[in-house]
Amino acid sequence: MIKKILVATDASAASNRAVSMAAYMAACHEAELLILHVIRDMQLPTLLKKAPELEEFTNKREDILRQVAETILHEAEVRAREGGATRVQTAIGTGDPASSIIGFTKRRNIDIIVVGTRGLGKVKELLLGSVSRKITNRAEANCLIVR
Repeated sequence: MIKKILVATDASAASNRAVSMAAYMAACHEAELLILHVIRDMQLPTLLKKAPELEEFTNKREDILRQVAETILHEAEVRAREGGATRVQTAIGTGDPASSIIGFTKRRNIDIIVVGTRGLGKVKELLLGSVSRKITNRAEANCLIVR
């Protein structure tokens, strides 16, 4: 039985389709839907971190990234509720998207992970990696990849 569904979103067309699919599944199973957006860890080089004049820049950057994440999550929540999901929660993760999604899945006892795929193509996927591929290879929960 599916009780908890996790959908990851980055506001791309593929992740918007994943949110819609996850909402439909949540409605059908009367399941809880958790929507996660991961802020990629874009660390400044260590030498730059030590410059006091950059502290304000770093803080502003983090505030902007968090505001963008909250907007993405709000839009995804609206889409999910319009798709029939009634029990919806949102969360922000940080770091590597695949690792963050997998860690969240373990901590929250997720039954199924729903993610979109952009269809990078074999060469680009091989060179760049694929969040959806990493999740399906490493996650203990079932995964649904939405195209």
